[in-house]
Amino acid sequence: MKKLQIRQRACAIIAGLSLLFAPYSVHSAWADSHTSYVGNNSDYDWTATTPAAKTVWTQTMDVNTAAADYETMNQGSAVTGGGKAYVIQKGQAVAINVQTGKVAWKYGAKLLGPLLYQKGVVYARSEGGTIYAVHADTGRNKWSSTVNAKGKLSIDQDQLYAADSDIMAFRLGDGKFLWKDNYSEALFSPLVFQGNLVFAQNSVSGAYTLTVLHAFDRTTGKHLWEADNQALPLTAANGTVLSQRLSNLIDLVPLTTLDSLDAKTGKRVKTAEYNPKNIDPVNPEPVNGVISSGGRAWLLGGQIYIGEGNSLYSYPLEADPSKVKAMKYTASGSGLSLDYAAGPYDGRVFFSNAQAVYGIKTANQSPVPYPSGGQIARFDLLGHGMYLAEPSGKLVAINLLTAKPVLQLQTSGRVFGPTLLESGMIIVQSKGKLTAFKEPESLRMQ
Repeated sequence: MKKLQIRQRACAIIAGLSLLFAPYSVHSAWADSHTSYVGNNSDYDWTATTPAAKTVWTQTMDVNTAAADYETMNQGSAVTGGGKAYVIQKGQAVAINVQTGKVAWKYGAKLLGPLLYQKGVVYARSEGGTIYAVHADTGRNKWSSTVNAKGKLSIDQDQLYAADSDIMAFRLGDGKFLWKDNYSEALFSPLVFQGNLVFAQNSVSGAYTLTVLHAFDRTTGKHLWEADNQALPLTAANGTVLSQRLSNLIDLVPLTTLDSLDAKTGKRVKTAEYNPKNIDPVNPEPVNGVISSGGRAWLLGGQIYIGEGNSLYSYPLEADPSKVKAMKYTASGSGLSLDYAAGPYDGRVFFSNAQAVYGIKTANQSPVPYPSGGQIARFDLLGHGMYLAEPSGKLVAINLLTAKPVLQLQTSGRVFGPTLLESGMIIVQSKGKLTAFKEPESLRMQ
């Protein structure tokens, strides 16, 4: 009997050892070479049942492959208006009928993009610096500048501007040169126009770097004043300019701070601090070990919007922020690390982390998760549609109201400019190529 017990105990020990050393998974800890990693290794396609868009036409466009042209690609190379799309092809300005894809006209040589369109006229600049105004319907020259200019073109009221370190102004109607700014240092793009003032920025380096706001008289180009640590203005009215105060190494500006500057002198005449999170501005608590500045502010529809991390706040422009409660839209309930991305648009505010898109309804703050494939190059909101581009070259049109994919388009590009809507046609800008398809009926905004 004793021998039987010893034998049973020995068998139990052997069985236990067999279980102990048995492989507990396909990759045993003892056998694993620790030289592989398996992540999102799946053939799942979130658009597998989404119909393909029917391409109506495609056209090529010139692309600057320099790294410095990244910003230009993000802003787009094509412009639209009057039922046409306008691009640069082999150095020529080319007008394309958006319904058929046929070339309506070509103009010039050695031209540079991006083009500019306004009220039936296309504006382009040549490699040599000549600015051309071309009638959009016929492709005929309206005027050519007699003074060369460099940089990006922009329009405000009756003047055309070229900005590249310096600012140059031309009369919009006939191209007559009006002025060049009298400031000696280089200035940055973009320009902002408010009333009779033109604003630009540059930076000054010393013990630390600070951003400087500059104001110029739009009639003469004279440098009027400068203000340290101020952003490009949100608006101007009643003799003042509203500008967000910027942080620097010495002053972190923990609260979003908007300064009203005297339009004639640039001196600060009023300050409003926005504290929607009720933080202690004297001793702000670090987040992940970092004390950050206040959120970025902008103006839309009479409301001041402030984007801070996964939340967006809004205040009436004329209200005292210390006496009113901010309207809050937040993606904190998503379980993801998201930041403000776009909106409000079509009754929604959008948040993203370049992997997912999360919407919040402005009417009741309820969440609207949007589908995505885990990689987002960009998205653009047109009509009732979100046109979401992936680095793989795929673009997916998603219904903003139902959060469902409507159609998809596979392009050959991996970098996208803004998706455009012109005369019922969706025009996709992938690197070096335009692709057009009809706007889906369900996404059309009446």
